[in-house]
Amino acid sequence: MLSYRVASLAQSRVLNLVKRPALWPARAIFTNPPMNARDVTKREKYFLQKDDIPLGFAIIYRAPMEYYLSACNMATSFSFLALVGMSAFSFLEDFRSVMAPFQMEYATLTTNENDLLVFVGFFVLVNVIIRIVINRYPLRIYRREKQYIAVFEGQIPLRKRMLKFHRGNVVAVPPSGILPWQDARYKINGNKVLLLIEYFRSPSELNIMLKS
Repeated sequence: MLSYRVASLAQSRVLNLVKRPALWPARAIFTNPPMNARDVTKREKYFLQKDDIPLGFAIIYRAPMEYYLSACNMATSFSFLALVGMSAFSFLEDFRSVMAPFQMEYATLTTNENDLLVFVGFFVLVNVIIRIVINRYPLRIYRREKQYIAVFEGQIPLRKRMLKFHRGNVVAVPPSGILPWQDARYKINGNKVLLLIEYFRSPSELNIMLKS
């Protein structure tokens, strides 16, 4: 009987503690948002304004090395201009009378006209390859439902080139040639582009883009 009364008393005490209001109000627990959530939003607004994209579009693809590509674009453009200027000067002054440029202390970079032609040809080839990669490398892609806008480096330095297309206009290209990123080659309305899946907002964005 005594044990029963003790158990009943303990149970009533516990119920009273549960029903009694807390002396201190419960502290609200807040979960922190992602560290870069605000920065990402500001960054997206920055690119939308920079690229002059219409309202309703959202960025789904952003590739790195934009400033590197801009520098390469300027370097190749000035290189072609310099080459055209040298060619015009050589044509006017008679090619055979022009001394080979770029002399070193004990030897010359080009010892005769054939070496100069080989050097110029290799120089042009490297610049052409760089320009091909720049023209096929989208910096950003925006989407609004089934509409897309891809932003590339322009043919003129410090300018951007826009490519508008719709869902289903993107087609994968079989690997071929010697250029890198063979598995990332696609065609958009006949224009060859390089799309690296790791730079999409999510891998599903590429699959959605490929759907007809």
